[in-house]
Amino acid sequence: MKTCSLEQADKHEFAVHQVIYSNADIEMWYDWHTRLNDTKFTDQCYWVQCGEDRIGGVIKLDDTIMHLFVIPPFTDRQQLWEMLLACCQDIRYMNGVLQEDVPILLALGFEVVVTRQVMCCPASNSRKLELPPGFSLHPIDDSIQLSAFIQPMRDGYQGGVDQKAFGARHDGKIMEDLAYLMKVYQHRNLSIYMMNEQNREIVGLCLAGIYENMPLGFAEIAEICVVPSYRSKGLAAFMLHHVKQSASADTDVVKLCVTMGNDAERLYKKAGFQAGPPFARMKKSSNHIG
Repeated sequence: MKTCSLEQADKHEFAVHQVIYSNADIEMWYDWHTRLNDTKFTDQCYWVQCGEDRIGGVIKLDDTIMHLFVIPPFTDRQQLWEMLLACCQDIRYMNGVLQEDVPILLALGFEVVVTRQVMCCPASNSRKLELPPGFSLHPIDDSIQLSAFIQPMRDGYQGGVDQKAFGARHDGKIMEDLAYLMKVYQHRNLSIYMMNEQNREIVGLCLAGIYENMPLGFAEIAEICVVPSYRSKGLAAFMLHHVKQSASADTDVVKLCVTMGNDAERLYKKAGFQAGPPFARMKKSSNHIG
């Protein structure tokens, strides 16, 4: 097998090559400059050299690699991965792995931790919304203590695919995430929650908004969950469409990221969300020998 080496790359030149040759806008940015900047978050970017030939590029952060691409006329992705892993034997984790590379890495001793995809939908105020009977809708703002959402979020994600992939969040982490998102979305907060009017119980919530530096001014849904005993009542669908309508005054697009295998995938597609390219997080298998 041929051997390869890594050569430090100029960030801008690397980003140009990555955007062109990766052939995958996994974040669904729809914008050249945004995609360039998305790649230039680190200077740890390298050309993959085979002798005098530049055959690919990769970002390497300690034991993690991401954003691998192949540079024509070289085309053999499997050979590139084999050479790269032989050259960098400390690699344990892979982020943003495209689906065409997953079978290659499975054969090379890596396993999938989680597969995700970004989804986008036009913001719209054309649909007439009907609030599910017995429930009321409220904004998440300074009038309510964020701690009131800890239990509904814990219950909403209990046993789901996200919990299996990322682990259960303790109450302190949930509170930290809530506070962070409220700060991020203070530019234009679209977050809402739903309440059972009979017992005044919070039964679902959607954390969404537009943060000031969001590329192209897109709105984003960061979290949406419904307490298990209140599912199949149209609450999640109502919140999704409400956010789309609320966002339409400020933006053309609402986006989110979903873990594949999540039941919410069907809900998002039914609500008009279009999926971008799936991407996986992988790690070296503990069962791999070699």
